Amino acid sequence: MIPAAAGLDPPARRLLAIAQRVADAHRGIDDASLMACVSGSIVDNIADARSDVDMSVVFATPPEEPVLREACRRAGGEWFWQSGDLEEGLVVSFHVDGVEVQIGYSREAGLAAMLDEVLVRHNPDTPNHKLAEGILKAMPLAGADRLEALQRRLAAFPPELGRAMVVHGLAAPVSWRGISQLLHRDAGLWCRELQTDACYRFLLVLHGLNRRYFTRFQVKRMQRVVSMLAIAPPQLAGRIDTLLAAPHREAFVALHGLEGEVIALVAQCMPDVDLSAVRKRREGFAPE
Repeated sequence: MIPAAAGLDPPARRLLAIAQRVADAHRGIDDASLMACVSGSIVDNIADARSDVDMSVVFATPPEEPVLREACRRAGGEWFWQSGDLEEGLVVSFHVDGVEVQIGYSREAGLAAMLDEVLVRHNPDTPNHKLAEGILKAMPLAGADRLEALQRRLAAFPPELGRAMVVHGLAAPVSWRGISQLLHRDAGLWCRELQTDACYRFLLVLHGLNRRYFTRFQVKRMQRVVSMLAIAPPQLAGRIDTLLAAPHREAFVALHGLEGEVIALVAQCMPDVDLSAVRKRREGFAPE
């Protein structure tokens, strides 16, 4: 048994075994630089019958595509989808024993550059947050020492990044005056779009306050994501679900209240953030 599998439930354990088989199939290409890891539902121990295997494979210099295809064939799979290239990053999918396996291939320098976008340049809104979050919690399949070095770096979440996420999430605040007008129009689809976008922005702000990486993709398991936020309004996930299903007037009233709580948390945790423009816009809400 793979040592990391000891504490996993059977579905996650089965997927981890497949991931290890795929990683082992890449040995012999460049073992000196190979790093392979698995993330997603496996490491969270929440895998089910619909779960796939989410892997990263890194080389100092990736080999030609036919070499990688052959490695996946040795593991029992044949690529049926791919996106990107080996220079900038290649993502492929194939099936092993009826399970979809997704591998993100990258070169060491390219991976470092993607993490620098978050850790050095403090980009608050990039898919590389998902990469950072995935690597931070990943299980090693090859090159454990190299993964550990990345995880130590990612664990030191930059305060500047958290602040940038908060500022970015509040940079396009809800236009409450415009919403008051929309409530008297035939604009149901637009209303729901505004509500949804605002909730995503609140989550970005809260993840910044909690110094956690965030992308919208993470909310496919929103209850779990929100449960990890020590700084957040109470019953946040349930309140978001409720307001997004409510009639639009009720939904915006609830959203206005939720925004006020998020702003209060920002004022408490990051008092240097200027909230004057956000507060001024809130005065324009007149739902009647």
